[in-house]
Amino acid sequence: MNEAKQEILNIIANYCKENPNQRFGQILFNLNINEFKKDSEEIRDIHNDSDKKILERIQSRIKQLKNK
Repeated sequence: MNEAKQEILNIIANYCKENPNQRFGQILFNLNINEFKKDSEEIRDIHNDSDKKILERIQSRIKQLKNK
């Protein structure tokens, strides 16, 4: 397993512990792992997103959440 994947899993695990009332699907959206297409209600296919890109998106979202 590469470092980015391990970090993603660690973040998800910690977020689950901090937010026990959220369902797994909510967590994926709240961390910006899954997201909607721009100007659409369709879920964007993240198949071609690299692990590093997903990790960067998660880290950016966590910063946003902490600044609220």
